Amino acid sequence: MPAIGGSCWRRSGVAALELPFRVRLPDRSTRTDPSQWSNDEAVLAATGWSRSTLTQDDLNALFPPPPPPPEPTPYEAGFDTGLGWRLGWQPDDVALLTGMYVLASRAAELGVDQPVNVVDMAGVAHTMTFAEYEQIMLAYGAARAALSAPPAPEPEPEPTPET
Repeated sequence: MPAIGGSCWRRSGVAALELPFRVRLPDRSTRTDPSQWSNDEAVLAATGWSRSTLTQDDLNALFPPPPPPPEPTPYEAGFDTGLGWRLGWQPDDVALLTGMYVLASRAAELGVDQPVNVVDMAGVAHTMTFAEYEQIMLAYGAARAALSAPPAPEPEPEPTPET
């Protein structure tokens, strides 16, 4: 990676790390192979190229920072449990969480007091009672349904009175 003060070429105030392969001179002739014509001061002067050193502004122009990552979609962000962790909304996540709920619900009906273990989007396991899991799943289901619902139709504009 080039550094401030490093060697560069400049034309019309813009820095370049390499010269173009071909340049056209005012007499309409061309020169190729910059390793040769870059040593000819007359060619450099005629084409507007000059030797220079890099500045921070040059580096910023040559290597702009990458754009920030896009904000995650609601599906990518997942469901915020309100407990400092999130559950996924991808089809596999929904199927697994729903299956776990059905099994935990049946176990509770049979009087089996079994804790429920849920792994969040970060891969961290959380252990809770069935009652706690049921509250999370009720909120999860409502939020997922709201996210999947079609958008509300636009209201009809008010008719303008005829004059």
